[in-house]
Amino acid sequence: MFLYLQPWHTVYVSKTEGDLFFNSSASAEVHNASTTRHQWWYNEPFLAPVNFDTLSQKELTIVTAYFDIGSFEKGAGGGMFSPTLYRKWLTIFAQIRNPVIAYFDNPDHAALMRVMRRQHPKTRIIIVDRRTLWSFQEMQPRIKEIFSQRGYPWNPPNTVVSNYSAAMHAKYELMRWTIRDNPFQSAYICWLDVGLFRELISDSAASSMDESKSFRLALPPHLNSSAIAYSLVYPVSLHGPVSAEWIVKYNSVWVCGCFFIGRVDVMWKWTTEYLRAVEQMVSERWMSTDQQVIYWLFHGEGKAKLKPRTSIQLYRVDDGSNAWFYLGYLSKKAGE
Repeated sequence: MFLYLQPWHTVYVSKTEGDLFFNSSASAEVHNASTTRHQWWYNEPFLAPVNFDTLSQKELTIVTAYFDIGSFEKGAGGGMFSPTLYRKWLTIFAQIRNPVIAYFDNPDHAALMRVMRRQHPKTRIIIVDRRTLWSFQEMQPRIKEIFSQRGYPWNPPNTVVSNYSAAMHAKYELMRWTIRDNPFQSAYICWLDVGLFRELISDSAASSMDESKSFRLALPPHLNSSAIAYSLVYPVSLHGPVSAEWIVKYNSVWVCGCFFIGRVDVMWKWTTEYLRAVEQMVSERWMSTDQQVIYWLFHGEGKAKLKPRTSIQLYRVDDGSNAWFYLGYLSKKAGE
């Protein structure tokens, strides 16, 4: 069986120019990456063949990123999320035994991740100029203009900080980048927000590297190999498609975007559909985060306009735990 992937941005790594950093005291590679731009990059035809039978069915690759957009208010009247807080959350990656691919725009944060991952050889850390990403280069200026409209819904940071919105869409862009390269030859891949396992954070970076605290994420029970799995947050009870305006205004959420998982070929197709939905919503002068885009695509007017073919598998919390983080913790339990 062969999986055909689309051409994707080239990652240039030049030892002669000092772009590849490898520290013998750490196991992780650190790349500086540059990308080429195509307005229609996510809609190119399938060309490059990949032998799917050679991919590991057991080892789940985790993709994550942190782009330093400064401090921002999380929720109306909520607390401030700062780079210092994200640096604290990053320490959890010292405990995760899965292969990890992490993207940063700040070399200091990449260096911290390298230290945290020094006991885990299957790690790739990539430093990118976020301005070269489609989500930031093409979408962020347009999103900023949308957010500046008089009377636009105020749901911080979702509809206030354009860089935050762009970072949410960049998750799907970076998933495509990772699948195209697939350095650890995994059949399954997941996105993991830096803060999902915040409750497991140790008091110090040193204690977070205690091997006895390590854990592995595995495929959750009953995962449908033909679907992309998310945690269900709020069931949709409305009848009939709703507008992008309604979804953005009421900050509507169906699934949580902090963790999603699927087979690489299905994930590739899903990211194509997702990014097309982002562009469509932006063209209609509405935008928020990935959670609102997904709501619009499957339960809003976007369903008729774009006709998504990806199946979303919902995992509903059944143990009284946090519905937003449920699937991530279920994958952790599956790996124990």
